[in-house]
Amino acid sequence: MKKDNKSIIEKKEELLNEPTIVNEDLVDMSKISDVSRGEKLVGIGFNPSGNSEVDTVKRACAYLIDVIEKHREEHGHHGTLTADRELLMNHALGEIINAQMNVVKVITFKQ
Repeated sequence: MKKDNKSIIEKKEELLNEPTIVNEDLVDMSKISDVSRGEKLVGIGFNPSGNSEVDTVKRACAYLIDVIEKHREEHGHHGTLTADRELLMNHALGEIINAQMNVVKVITFKQ
């Protein structure tokens, strides 16, 4: 039984270390510069510790932000971007950025 649990843990660690790539079906890549809005908001290039877990967390959060931005763009084009929807999107963006910063703090915290 312990061997199976170890395999699951090892598989999860391998997945966490794989780069997160934004799915082109979710985000219109032709409208994104070299750095996506999500990457910009999480500071994708800023990692003074050089910790690979920090990179993984930032990529994951950037992906979530880019998904929200894709929906913002779609609703804007369809005329369905209401004030309530905009409020929810902005709140979600703030929560993602806050979560990213807190997880990076957990990873890099030294006592």
